[in-house]
Amino acid sequence: MPSEKVCPDCGEPLERMELQGTNALGSLSIVSPADDDGLLSGIRADEILGPVPYVCPACRRTLLYAEE
Repeated sequence: MPSEKVCPDCGEPLERMELQGTNALGSLSIVSPADDDGLLSGIRADEILGPVPYVCPACRRTLLYAEE
C-alpha cells in the first residue's frame, strides 16, 4: 500500500487523525482469528492492529485503516 493514502472519491490526499475515547472494554483493536481465510488472514493470530482514521479534507470522507 502506498505511504500516502488518497481519497477513493475525489483523489485528495487523506489526513491522518487520532481516535479519542474508549468504551468500558478498553480501546478499539482489530484482531485476525487464527483460522480466518479472509481479508486479514496474512496477519499473525497474536498480532493486534489498531484502527487509524484518515479524513479527506475536501469531501470529509473518513476511512479506517488497520495499522500497528
